[in-house]
Amino acid sequence: MRFRAESGKPATIDADVLAVPIYKEDREISGDLAELDAATGGLISSTIDWGEFNILEHYTALIDAGPIAARRILLVNGVRRGRGPWRARRIASTATRRLQGRGVQRLALWLRDGEDEQGFTAAVVGARQGTYRPHAYYGRVRDTDAMLRSVPEVVLVGENAPDQAVIDRAAHIAEGVEFGRSLANRASNDLYPEKMGEVAREFEADGCRVEVLDVPQMQALGMGALLGVGQGAAHEPRLVAVKLPGWEKAAPERRLAIVGKGVCFDSGGISIKPSDKMEEMKHDKSGAAAVIAAIRTLARIAPEAPVMAVAPMVENMPGGNAQRPGDVVKAMNGKTIEVTNTDAEGRLILADALHWAEKQGATHLVDVATLTGAASVAFGDLISCYFARPRDWGAEIQKAADASGEWFWEMPLATEYRPNYDSAHADMVNSGSRDGSLIKSAIFLSEFATVPWVHVDIAGSAYFTADKAVNPKGAVGTAVSTLVELATDYARS
Repeated sequence: MRFRAESGKPATIDADVLAVPIYKEDREISGDLAELDAATGGLISSTIDWGEFNILEHYTALIDAGPIAARRILLVNGVRRGRGPWRARRIASTATRRLQGRGVQRLALWLRDGEDEQGFTAAVVGARQGTYRPHAYYGRVRDTDAMLRSVPEVVLVGENAPDQAVIDRAAHIAEGVEFGRSLANRASNDLYPEKMGEVAREFEADGCRVEVLDVPQMQALGMGALLGVGQGAAHEPRLVAVKLPGWEKAAPERRLAIVGKGVCFDSGGISIKPSDKMEEMKHDKSGAAAVIAAIRTLARIAPEAPVMAVAPMVENMPGGNAQRPGDVVKAMNGKTIEVTNTDAEGRLILADALHWAEKQGATHLVDVATLTGAASVAFGDLISCYFARPRDWGAEIQKAADASGEWFWEMPLATEYRPNYDSAHADMVNSGSRDGSLIKSAIFLSEFATVPWVHVDIAGSAYFTADKAVNPKGAVGTAVSTLVELATDYARS
């Protein structure tokens, strides 16, 4: 997909389709929208008046464009959540998704809100997201050539159109988001711990230094929490680490590690999950997919950033050697953990990965994980929640999320709940009571980070369980663009 930006009037842009956002406040057409409507001979207003498009009911409507330069107009629901990158990203993905399979060669996307560079970048990411096909990796015999067509060129139209370098950078981020969602979507028999190591090795061509720790190496380091989770699986655990060139050159007091939960399949182990929808548990590696995709993107647009990605990779299976409820393991930082629930495994692998990242020299940490069902219950599939210590470090990731068009929400790190993890046999248990479990999961992880740290729970937002106007069913690539934005800001400061 090719992208460029133009500052011209939307009525003058030559395109097969002109995508026009319609907002809730457009109940009376005025201003720039009225100017475009007049140029079409009133086609936009008549479509809305007739009921062919209603912002409370419809996502899109494809109509004739009349005498303007474009051949057709695509009215797009402008969503209700404010202006800025979040809106631009969703409008763009809704537009390109609606045009999948059509013969559109050039789409002009009108950014009406006077967007800045962040808005244009978010629109580029969104446009590519809308063309994503989750079945493309494996292929389907029944797909015709027409079904596989996507929009090859997108022109972003707005009064503050940035130069092409900004657009090209955005295209790299968009490709990174797509790469991350493809990793998350890959089947568990295709992407298992050793395979993620092979994926990471490919980044050596981009100048990255890659380490893949095997079981004997992790045993020597004392990673009992991570190894316990994977001991029942046929595929052995791995710890995958990718360091940008900037990591090696950075001042020792300024290094960022992004850590992603990589459970390639989560059966729950001995504390086995219900069988209903267990196939979705291939997405329990979405955190690892996000940090691996982010570091790959950074290697191409900001290799000087002092950043490392760490992905602890396991399968959580109920094999004959599987970890049992009641087992006690020792984490790399020396703390002992009584495993009361083998399905609370993500926090165990992150515990060792966070501590290892600190030992490697990380001065700031962000972990991303599909950690708790409680996050999905509380926030659904639109919002990712995060916890921060200190809060000003959390404000940095909030800023990055806002800039990239992702919806993050801060939650309190209520350390008063720490006694809930007390154990009669060890320093702590790995699973507390259900009440407040979203907060308590972050409190567990806080025991394994001593530097500024943020935990992002994407359990609800990592993948869609059904097709939507904005994205198809499956992984969404959540947090990739936020991590890239955070890392580039971190490098600049």
